[in-house]
Amino acid sequence: MCGRYHFGYTDSQFSQKIKQRAKKLKLTYKTGEIFPTDNVLCIMNVGSSLDLAVKKWGIRNKTNFQINARIESVNEKNFYKDLKNHRCVLLCDGFYEWDKEKNKYFISLKEEYFYLAAIYNDNDELLIITKEAHGDFNKIHDREPLILNKEEVKDFLINDKYDVSLKEFQIELVNEEIKLF
Repeated sequence: MCGRYHFGYTDSQFSQKIKQRAKKLKLTYKTGEIFPTDNVLCIMNVGSSLDLAVKKWGIRNKTNFQINARIESVNEKNFYKDLKNHRCVLLCDGFYEWDKEKNKYFISLKEEYFYLAAIYNDNDELLIITKEAHGDFNKIHDREPLILNKEEVKDFLINDKYDVSLKEFQIELVNEEIKLF
């Protein structure tokens, strides 16, 4: 988890503000079903305010290609030492997951958008932070993305002391929130 997610625009005022701001900044990024290596729209701390930016999803190092960072490892492994305070969030309206039988699920929440916590490097490549799955989500996969609510985004991006390992968010899967493909 998380191997793909979805980001699209709606007619809502918030969605249209995001779209207009991205256009003003002349940002080029993917919408629809987002795959690793795509250029993605994110929110980050720029100076003393939040703004939009584009980063590439995934980091290739000498031995492998990574798209996610386990929250347990972010605080412990040297690889993440320089990344852990380079934070951004991804806007999404849902994400995809496959169970052991390869059934594809689209998971969405009640909100129009929600925010996936991520970290990035100096090459503008990012990793989505994941955590151990809890509750009903564990029936689909053993990992889930670290999802922030709207009120937590600013703290996560600006406050260096914000400890993402303490974030407790449980995705409750209820029939009307899951679409099975």
